[in-house]
Amino acid sequence: MKKSILALAVAAVAAASVAQAATVYDKDGTSLAVYGRVQSVLYSADTGNTDTQGTYKDNSIDTSARLGLDMRTELAPWVAGFAKAEWEAANGETGEDKDDFNGRYLWVGLDFGQFGSVKFGKFEDAVKYAIAPTDIFEDFGCVAQLGNDDRRSGQAMYEWSGWGFDVKVSGETASNNVHVDGAYYADEKLDVNAGGAIALGYTSPDVLFGPISVKAGFGYYQFQQSDEPAYTISGNKGLYDNYTQYAGSISWGGDLGFYTAVMYQARDFEVYDNTHTAALAGAPYDDYTVQGVEFVLRYTFQNGMAVLGGYQWQNVDMDGPDGGDIDASTVNLEFDWNITPNFKVWTEARWDVDTDEGYDADTNGVTNYEEDVYSIGARYTF
Repeated sequence: MKKSILALAVAAVAAASVAQAATVYDKDGTSLAVYGRVQSVLYSADTGNTDTQGTYKDNSIDTSARLGLDMRTELAPWVAGFAKAEWEAANGETGEDKDDFNGRYLWVGLDFGQFGSVKFGKFEDAVKYAIAPTDIFEDFGCVAQLGNDDRRSGQAMYEWSGWGFDVKVSGETASNNVHVDGAYYADEKLDVNAGGAIALGYTSPDVLFGPISVKAGFGYYQFQQSDEPAYTISGNKGLYDNYTQYAGSISWGGDLGFYTAVMYQARDFEVYDNTHTAALAGAPYDDYTVQGVEFVLRYTFQNGMAVLGGYQWQNVDMDGPDGGDIDASTVNLEFDWNITPNFKVWTEARWDVDTDEGYDADTNGVTNYEEDVYSIGARYTF
């Protein structure tokens, strides 16, 4: 049977013509679905997405692909096993990442039906649930979000839904060189010791043009330390002690018609060493908080066209007496057209409206909010 499933999966990847996912095997309580996408996007200079970024600063086309598998099998009348594997491929970047085939999501778990589910692997923590409602733009959104890109290995999560309520509780074991949004001193790469998060939410029945959802999340993480001075650890990883994060959002609407959402989050970093000058705001290595607000609007027409807009604000506030307080503010506008369920085109622009001069340099080049940027893309999804 394993050989049959594999053969069907390969055939589906080559010939799938339905949107989102193709169930290529479904028998006796065991199923396998295949999904993926291929896209090409023209990015303007200074977006950080082009091959020429940092060299010639020209416009460039970036082509990438994703391939995913969703698997499920019934183990007993009251429990099922499930797994997911999703890879990012051929992103066209230069350097060590060129033509890589990297795992984006990887997990395995157990579904207990009305009693919830548990999964283990690589994914974002529970706070992602609270900040996701404003993550609606293709390329340049999430200015104020910390955690939307934190797909980390070594995680476990329990999830339960019922009567409109959602509960998510996650924990993370030790894992090295993982992405941590906002860890600007270390180029957002740190070694996690342990941590966890919890998120709660409620979604109402439809009110006028859609349901209203209220979500909140909290997370706390500690980082690995050694006997060496913190500032001598490679890439400044040893500077960080821990972070605490709070997040909340409210959204109204659905996939068709009107949709709006607002999100606030704050991630508070504590560091070990404050005797050496940091690039961030020209201050010593002090504790700091990255907080922000995002407000988004979208209207989706019956013909697949959609117009999206939003305002996004991020603030970095240094806690020490010599620290700084810097702000970034942007406005986003996007036009989408799902010509068919499989094929989509879009164009997006982001404008700097009130970002402090030097913001991108103070965040060690991780952000590029001082630049006006745009993209034009096309995507085939199966």
